[in-house]
Amino acid sequence: MSITVLNAGLLTTVQDMGRVGYQQFGISVSGVIDPRAAATANILVGNAQEEAVLECTLLGPQLRFDAANTIALTGGDLGALLDGQPLPTYRAVAVQAGQTLRFQAPRTGCRAYLAFAGGLDIPLVMGSRSTDLKAKLGGFQGRPLKKDDVIR
Repeated sequence: MSITVLNAGLLTTVQDMGRVGYQQFGISVSGVIDPRAAATANILVGNAQEEAVLECTLLGPQLRFDAANTIALTGGDLGALLDGQPLPTYRAVAVQAGQTLRFQAPRTGCRAYLAFAGGLDIPLVMGSRSTDLKAKLGGFQGRPLKKDDVIR
């Protein structure tokens, strides 16, 4: 499974439940803003609750699925469309290779969580896959997603 970022949106990052135990060294916990929504998304696709997700802020990304998978979207309603059709939230949805997910605009809330069956192929840094923007650590190259990124 891989995902190609066609448009990164306002702020889309890889997050999990955070990097605990390194605060005395100046490393923040990072992690998802809404742990319940992220955990629910993971449960819906059969992952462990702590698995990394995409945290989408306000104007979510536009993503192309390069292989079939199962996804779940939870948290705020950012007007998600799968190939132009409304994507149901809080349920597992099968996606096919070539389909595109995009977000229109926030309706309720400001962060949505997108989980992928099998998780994201992102290396652990200090026990977490979370993006720490200030330290440029973890996540996808320590930064928000941008156009043409490919995540496996």
